[in-house]
Amino acid sequence: MKTLKTNYRIRLLATASAMTSFFFIGCSSESQQRASDDNGHSHEDAHDHEGEVDHDNDHEKKEGGPSGGRIITSVNPRVEFLINDDRSIQLTFLDNQSQPIAPNSQVISLISGDRSNPTMIAFTPKDNALVSTQALPEGNSVPVVLQIKESPTAEIIREKFNANLSECPTCDYQEYACVCGHDD
Repeated sequence: MKTLKTNYRIRLLATASAMTSFFFIGCSSESQQRASDDNGHSHEDAHDHEGEVDHDNDHEKKEGGPSGGRIITSVNPRVEFLINDDRSIQLTFLDNQSQPIAPNSQVISLISGDRSNPTMIAFTPKDNALVSTQALPEGNSVPVVLQIKESPTAEIIREKFNANLSECPTCDYQEYACVCGHDD
């Protein structure tokens, strides 16, 4: 009986060790991408989780929002994510010609700030857009998880990025909305 318990413990430890090794091996390449490049662009966690989109590693020319915000293309219609001077967030849905259209039945939520004390931000309709009911937490670079449901019954689409309010040195946008496609 003692041998059976010992064998079970050894198999349990071996399984746990193998699972831990698999996790760290699978994440090692993404961990290396978190370093900043020469242009100050941060390459945050690029894990491909279901329903989450992280475009911070795309270095192709991007389209800028009509108001100077970040265009989110993972939803239909596309949406411009804009941080106003008072740190409120404005979400404007756009048609194919980048003209504002009224929000429909989209369900939006945003989590930002420190992971140990996150800030939940809600939105209210205002002038063909959705505007946050509170300001983005303090800081020049604030993590954001934007959750969008195209309708109340649709799957959640997550956009994760840092809302970096620094001015890009090579385009007219702030870093969170940069369109110039910096090279690594």
